[in-house]
Amino acid sequence: MSDWQICFLAASVWCGALVPFGLPIVARAAVVVFAIAAWRLRRPLLLTASLALLASAGAAAAWSDAVEPVAERTFVGEATLASDPIPNRGGVRVALSIEGRQYEASAWGSPAGWLRNRLMGEQVFVEARLRPLDDPPSWIIARGTRGRATIASVDGFSEGRIHTRIANSIRRTIESGASSMSRNERSLLTGLVYGDDRLQSPLTADNFTAAGLSHLLAVSGQNVAFVLALASPALRRLRHRQRFLAVLCVIGLFATVTRFEPSVVRASVMTGVAATGALVGTAVPARRVLLLAISVLVVVSPLIVHSTAFQLSLAASGGILLWSQRVALSIPGPRSLANALAVTATAQFAVAPLLLWRFDGLPVASLPANLLAGPAAGPVMMWGLVAGWLAGLVPGWLAEVLHVPTRLLIGWIDGVAALAARLPLADLDIAHVVVIGLAGAAALRIVGARRRFAMFGVVVGALLAPAVVSHVTPPPPVVSIDAQSSIVHRDGRVLVEVDPSSRPERVLAALRRARVGDIDLIIVRRSSFAMADLIGWIDSRHHVATVWAPELTMGVGEQVPEPGDRVSIGGSMLRPVITEDRLLLTVVGE
Repeated sequence: MSDWQICFLAASVWCGALVPFGLPIVARAAVVVFAIAAWRLRRPLLLTASLALLASAGAAAAWSDAVEPVAERTFVGEATLASDPIPNRGGVRVALSIEGRQYEASAWGSPAGWLRNRLMGEQVFVEARLRPLDDPPSWIIARGTRGRATIASVDGFSEGRIHTRIANSIRRTIESGASSMSRNERSLLTGLVYGDDRLQSPLTADNFTAAGLSHLLAVSGQNVAFVLALASPALRRLRHRQRFLAVLCVIGLFATVTRFEPSVVRASVMTGVAATGALVGTAVPARRVLLLAISVLVVVSPLIVHSTAFQLSLAASGGILLWSQRVALSIPGPRSLANALAVTATAQFAVAPLLLWRFDGLPVASLPANLLAGPAAGPVMMWGLVAGWLAGLVPGWLAEVLHVPTRLLIGWIDGVAALAARLPLADLDIAHVVVIGLAGAAALRIVGARRRFAMFGVVVGALLAPAVVSHVTPPPPVVSIDAQSSIVHRDGRVLVEVDPSSRPERVLAALRRARVGDIDLIIVRRSSFAMADLIGWIDSRHHVATVWAPELTMGVGEQVPEPGDRVSIGGSMLRPVITEDRLLLTVVGE
């Protein structure tokens, strides 16, 4: 098949998965036979039609199973953890596989304590209340969730199947070797090595989001390449067929360690396609490998087309494969810097439409941040996987020595993210992305240094435009974070009202997007340990002059306002009133 035929195949299969069409099991078996015959007879159009129909039929079957109502009942028996437990407001949240269906489960108290140290793939004996989902969005259904569960009790566990035991042993050993690190350092290590961000603080998460570096903490095809590079000395010693099987085992184990993240699954299938080509003596170009991997994955798991992580992974990979080489050749200067800039720029541009559609925008800071932090991510992953695993097997003092390079590299990446989050570069919108795309395409086609330089100037201007507009536009007087919290700009002062019900990541993101610098006053409606953490995260990024709280229990330098204190907000003079350990503001005059 030609490149265009394979591209048409991948597009057809993708569209088939988006348009479900039910087929009886007998008809699906007939289509499979027809697809095999078309492949053997070298009939690309018939093969494309067959696979697209299979993807459509598979999607219809998956959606039919997803919308089948879940009966509300009490379940007592063995369940398999389909995800790693995640801390959630004093309890844990975990995906449970019960009788072949996946449930989003929550637990508090003693059951949460039982689950907190368990890992994906392990089995637990539970009593849980099952109930259906309430009008779930398509992305929740697409990831396999069929209902919700509240866990009442947990009584014993088992470690699961052999590959799960090996994968979980690797993770636990790496985490044990990093016990001398701070919580933030451990969260970055586990995120960079195998994508586990459960220990990540909201401040770190927001810094990486603002810097466009979140993809570093979500394992990708780059991680798969590093794993194969680490295994290559042993793989070279094997014979041809043995090497093929060993490659499949290595990527299968790593996919289990990383919890089958969509980007890793995509890279693993690509590696499998390339390894199969090598086994039969056919070198498969990278573009074909990507398109074939898309086709295989979508036919096997049609609902994966609704996964945002999978879409971003494909877009970034496609952008790099299609454009990075041409862009690198057009950039003057050292080749290593030109290549790094080209890879970063093309990947960011390729994912820009998805980020603008799904999220709030594309941070301009992501380009310099990725250039600075990206080269350190690879060494952390490789060193963390090898030395990090060894650190879990040796005495503590030696583990600290082994992790000295890890700490230095992680500190650099974290510092770049924190600095980029503070840069006043704002975010690109769709108009900026269109201008950058057109100017960049013109620069690649134009002959002549001056004209090409002018097009690059347009690109730079579009990148800086959001920052200029943000600087000259006054901030809105009131920014609502949610129903309970808000940001107020008044007479050059910044006042922030926060409530414990507000999610910390939402508060931090709102302060960043509102271009808040120093904060004159934070009004805490109700004191709590969670609020103490939030105030600490806010103060680390924005200098906070005063914190008002209803009581002195948080230990963040808060003050209990006096009866005669007043504060002007939104044109009104307000006075604090403390009622039942809750701080409220009442109007006393205009």
